[in-house]
Parts: sequence; structure tokens; C-alpha cells
Amino acid sequence: MFDFSKADGFIFDCDGTLLDTLDAWEEAERDLFAQAGPLTSEQEDEIHAAPIAVCAQILHERYGVGESAEAVLAHLDGHLIQYYGEQALAIPGAVEFVRAVAGRGLPCVVVSSSPRRYLEAGLRRAGILDCFVDLVSTEDVGVSKQDFKIYEVACQVLGCEPARVWAVDDAPYAVAVMHDFGLKTICVGERTSAVADIDVVTLSEL
Repeated sequence: MFDFSKADGFIFDCDGTLLDTLDAWEEAERDLFAQAGPLTSEQEDEIHAAPIAVCAQILHERYGVGESAEAVLAHLDGHLIQYYGEQALAIPGAVEFVRAVAGRGLPCVVVSSSPRRYLEAGLRRAGILDCFVDLVSTEDVGVSKQDFKIYEVACQVLGCEPARVWAVDDAPYAVAVMHDFGLKTICVGERTSAVADIDVVTLSEL
């Protein structure tokens, strides 16, 4: 249905795009966000886009959550790291699409706000960790997914020009950043993007 014959590589978000982990994140964050008070969608996007240590720092220093940023981070780890390794499931169609792309010899990379330790555990459980040439976490790179530089790093890892790379994400704010950087974009999930080249509910539609 869609023509990816001119693609040189693919960038994939993980949470909500490849792995069904958003409910687990919501549960882990529920008490933290309750302590922070009502947050706007823009404030939540800023937190979700940031490296996890920065996320913990924002919650503690800006919103007074927890005894320390380290305590906030420990709270998240306590809820999530085991979940990724033992319970996380793939989004329908994600495994098949990633394997099909990698099977064509196209390099694939993950770009995520989740730390590498979560990504490795969840993608290994899904059986697709070996489909990616690398995992680019905001924690390792030190920039948010609201910063185009993380996609610049991903393209360098892929060895591809942005215009020849397809990038997949379920967050409209991330799709907007990827679009502005010059990537071909796919917005997946219930939330749509006005700038995406393709909007689908699941990757099985591709």
C-alpha cells in the first residue's frame, strides 16, 4: 500500500510505537504527577521527551515531587525495569513490520526517551532487539526528543541522509520535530499529526 522503495533506513520510537508500555508508564507516573499538581499537555510532553534523569530532576526541582531527584528515578525504575523485561508486549503489527524492514537490509535504529536498560529488556523480550543497529536513548545522548539533534545522531548511526529516512512515532510533538528535521514521518496510534506523511493506527496497516 505504501512505497518505501526509496528508503535508506528507519527510525523507530519504542514506547507506544513498538512496545505496549504506555499504561505501565502512566501507572508509574500517577503518584508523581499527582504530587506535581495539574500539568498541561505541554508540560507532560516536556517531561516525557526528556532523558529519564532530567525527567526526575524536573519533577523534583520544579514541581517539588519526592525527597530528591534520585528518589524519583528510583521510583520509576522500581515500577518499570522489571516490567520491560518480563511483561511488556509488542504493539500489534510492530514485530512483523520491523522484521520486514530489517529483512530488506535497511538499517534500523530506535530513538527513545526511555533508558537503554529498559529498551534492551523490552525489545529482547519482543524478539526484535537484533533488528536494530543501535538504540539511541535521550539518556545517552543528553538531549530531549524535542531537540532535532537526537535525530541527527540517529541519522549518523544509520549512515543515511534525513530525506531518505522514514521515522515512526506515536507522539505528535515528536513527529513535528522529525518532520522539521527533514525526515519522512509516520504517526502511529490514536493521536494524529497534521504534518505526518502517513497516519496509521498500527504498523500492521503498512
